[in-house]
Amino acid sequence: MKEKNKSLFFYILSIIILGIYFIFEISSKIILSENGRIILLSVNCLFIYFGGRYMSKYRNDNKPMIINLYIFFALYLLLLLTLTMFDSMWGRSGININISNLSNMKQNINLIPFKTISEYIREFNSMYSTRNVLFNLIGNIVALMPMAFFLPLLFKKQNKYKYFAITTTGIILLIEFLQLITSSGRFDIDDIILNLSGALILYSIIRIKSVNNLIRNIFLLEKNKISKKSYIVIYSFLIIVVLSTILLVFFRNKLYDKNVDDYMKKMNPTIKIVDETETCAEALEKFYEDDFRTYYFPCIKSDNVYAIINDKEKYLVKDILNTKNFKYNIDINKIKLKLDEYKVTYYEEDKYNKINFDIDINCGNDVCGSPEFKAFVGNENNLEVKFDSRNSVLDVDNYKYRIALYLIPKDSGASNLEVIFKDDNSGKQTKCLYKVIIDENLKITYELLEKD
Repeated sequence: MKEKNKSLFFYILSIIILGIYFIFEISSKIILSENGRIILLSVNCLFIYFGGRYMSKYRNDNKPMIINLYIFFALYLLLLLTLTMFDSMWGRSGININISNLSNMKQNINLIPFKTISEYIREFNSMYSTRNVLFNLIGNIVALMPMAFFLPLLFKKQNKYKYFAITTTGIILLIEFLQLITSSGRFDIDDIILNLSGALILYSIIRIKSVNNLIRNIFLLEKNKISKKSYIVIYSFLIIVVLSTILLVFFRNKLYDKNVDDYMKKMNPTIKIVDETETCAEALEKFYEDDFRTYYFPCIKSDNVYAIINDKEKYLVKDILNTKNFKYNIDINKIKLKLDEYKVTYYEEDKYNKINFDIDINCGNDVCGSPEFKAFVGNENNLEVKFDSRNSVLDVDNYKYRIALYLIPKDSGASNLEVIFKDDNSGKQTKCLYKVIIDENLKITYELLEKD
């Protein structure tokens, strides 16, 4: 009677865990990761296993363990369906069939073998997260491996390699087809290759007599004899697989961290300015110009002003700014900040006339939007205009967006200029209409005609 009570206790615990799983699944506030799902269902299966084990002792047969296998198989299929079709963390959107999806079906099909696999192998040493890379490689290998465990134990025909391979291939094709027509994923030949390879590898391992006997002893409570040597080989193999996986993840994380560090040093390098000028002739010296401004040192010293990058590389400031596709992400704005920080004097001069705008912005829920801005020139033969968006300022405290519009003369004459700003939060639109006059010397004057 004790065995029966213990069995009921574990079965009740398994029902509670399964209930928690489904509550999390339908909750909009709690999102279960794939690891969370696997852990919950594994704990659930553990309770079911002990429930069946005690019930088998009470009944003196292994029928409860066989029923357990069907339950485990159903839970595995539930997990597989969730991850392949309904897991939002991996871009799954569930069942979503409409004509537009069907018309775009071609872009969600890959029939070129090893195309996706080779892409992820190349990306092994990249800034893709370890989770993303290994999930798509190892995850696809492991995903259908449980079929090699369940099918032969539950269905006699599946103990033949040919029938197992056909059945597993059919299941994989069904999953891929469902993902395609429901727009919950892609139909990818490489997924089929990885899924089937994983299932066949495990099937071959499980067909080894000692391994098969051990599985049947554990899950069907049979009493097959297994030698000590076989135990040592099996457990050593499991330890090697686990340690190899841990080392692979550790190594990949190290690569990822290094790539991120290198990327940050490239995109956001540390900069120190060193002015090695001892004496210099007093004259404005241009060291850089962009579309809108020209930048000068107050004397001839551009060959003596350096930037130390990431505390180790030394370059002339003028070379950094005037080198196309410089290997570090450094622009004039970063250099200006550092010149100011290290108290190196410089001047900047606008190359053209400009109109400065202070645009009112709407801040809702403590989020301030940046307005869309457009300019329309009446006579493009005479006038060209450019917004200096790189130097725009979002003044949250005063609810203003500040930006300059540069007026670039091309020929003498007159032109209308319409400038439109639209707040992306409120939808409010501001229009300004100007008249621009360009004289024979390409000097510009302008006046505001209308604003609404």
